[in-house]
Amino acid sequence: MARLCPWEFADTLSAMVFGADELDLELEHATQLLRTDPDSWSGMTLLEEGTHVVVLNSTHPRTRQTATLMHELAHITLEHIPAEVTVSPSGLLLLSDYSPEQEDEADWLGAALLLPEQALLRDRSCGLSVSSIAAEFGVSEALCHWRCRMTGVEKRVALRARA
Repeated sequence: MARLCPWEFADTLSAMVFGADELDLELEHATQLLRTDPDSWSGMTLLEEGTHVVVLNSTHPRTRQTATLMHELAHITLEHIPAEVTVSPSGLLLLSDYSPEQEDEADWLGAALLLPEQALLRDRSCGLSVSSIAAEFGVSEALCHWRCRMTGVEKRVALRARA
């Protein structure tokens, strides 16, 4: 099963993706977002003239950006409507504050697209480590462990090994 690249998936959705360091932010805003408090956010989706623009926290590791981008793309794919929409002074629509249910759906869909259950089952059944699978799919070990637990892959592999 081939790995799904979130950046290529974004292209199919006509969504633009930028790192925050690529934006022409005022120094005080860039400093706040990328130096002072970079752990307070991972990504956001903006809507500019009908085009979705995803901004990623460029200080985060690539594996975290991968998961964040797929999460944001899941919101777009599922056509989630934020509970609150804020308009920036420049007129950009900042889509924020999705409902908890929508956040859960985006978490599950994003993770499933990055780490399909059948691929996890195949790879774990072949004896590949979570670390190897995470590296193969370009995600964090934490996300891979979570998917293996939530899909029941670990239990199924253990049961097969005992049989």
